[in-house]
Amino acid sequence: MSDGHRAQLGAHVLLIEEEYGVRPPHGFVVLGDGSRVRVENTAKLRSTVLAIADQIREHRREIGREIPVRQPAAKCRACGQRPNCGQARG
Repeated sequence: MSDGHRAQLGAHVLLIEEEYGVRPPHGFVVLGDGSRVRVENTAKLRSTVLAIADQIREHRREIGREIPVRQPAAKCRACGQRPNCGQARG
């Protein structure tokens, strides 16, 4: 089971807690092979999920910031993001 699976379950647990006012003690992740893995709802899981949410918010705040590029004009002309780029060349 991946860390992503744990984080996703942690996010669901937070949503359940927010919606119903009850903190589930654990949850289950069902893997591709059908097996179920029990994941405890710990303070560490909660803090991990909240830290990921903070990182997402930070990245979203900076999404409009331009990333400096130094590409040859030919690459710029072929780029699918050219209409969104203030640095397009050629």
